[in-house]
Amino acid sequence: MDILTEVAKKAQEDSGVRIHRRNVERLLSAVQQEQDFWKIVDRADLTVPAASSIVKILIEKNLLFIDDKENILLTQAGRDLVEEEGIHIIQDHKCNACDGRGIPFYDDIELYRIFVQIAKDRPEPIQDYDQGAVTPETTISRVLFLDSRGDLRGKEIMVMGAEDDLTGLAVALTRKAKRVVILDIDERLIEFDKNVFKELGIDNAEAMVWDLRNPFPEEWIGAFDVFITDPPETIAAFKAFTGRGISLLKREGCAGYFGLTLRDSSLFRWHNFQKELVSNFGVVITDIVKDFNHYMNWQYHEKTKAAKIAPVKRSPRDIWYRSAWYRIETLPGFKRWNEPISDEVFYLDEEGSTT
Repeated sequence: MDILTEVAKKAQEDSGVRIHRRNVERLLSAVQQEQDFWKIVDRADLTVPAASSIVKILIEKNLLFIDDKENILLTQAGRDLVEEEGIHIIQDHKCNACDGRGIPFYDDIELYRIFVQIAKDRPEPIQDYDQGAVTPETTISRVLFLDSRGDLRGKEIMVMGAEDDLTGLAVALTRKAKRVVILDIDERLIEFDKNVFKELGIDNAEAMVWDLRNPFPEEWIGAFDVFITDPPETIAAFKAFTGRGISLLKREGCAGYFGLTLRDSSLFRWHNFQKELVSNFGVVITDIVKDFNHYMNWQYHEKTKAAKIAPVKRSPRDIWYRSAWYRIETLPGFKRWNEPISDEVFYLDEEGSTT
């Protein structure tokens, strides 16, 4: 067994997360470019438990070390290993103008300016509901992405459990949708949206408190053209958020949007999610835009599992938590799902750690 496979096997045993040789390679590639642990997680596209375990084992094997400033660095043995294995820095060739999204937020600069002015008074994210807000640039790019796919103008849109990002509010601010309904479990966010709608005279949007573990009322089923959500990444939560979203859609050709990370889910988990969508729900994945969603650091980081298991005590300083933006579309014969969820492990499991 070569050393990279050995590290992967031991890291999997220690973390309880599935890890393979390529994950170790990606981390060693990232360490050649970044020294901050959270940026290494970002570059390596790993869950925090996986990255933490790999780093700790590489330190045990004298391939990495942590200096007095909590920088993670290669030892001489580590430098020899990456040269011997041909592990190189992964080059980033993304478009700087749109930050790799393919959608520049400034394409509607007036919407962006209005949104930023309103969003400065938004409630702070809280740990109870696994909240973490994306940047304003991300939120506006989401709305423009909908518009570029024909999923905004004249459409009836449901935004579910994503209002820490104020995505529903941004959709409503365009005044281009036929109807916007916003659901969130956090009463603070719902009241914030209601006050904005009242102040700006937006009469085709409504916001209400809803726990997505509960089934939707019958009048919502098959009543919308588009849903948008941002699910916690346990199996139970993903099914509750996306399954309920699909249940809302009117017919074939309707669309759903959501984000999935590689910070709280492995590619093995993505495989399960994708099978659920394609095989069980009968939808097709039309778009996956890597690192579309950029999350601002949340104030409760020090209370999370991620902070406790990290090999460093230093909190994130820059954006490190990103997610891919998925678009799905219903096919003829797609299946709706609207059952209650009673799973107690709703927000956190062995791969998740940022709640």
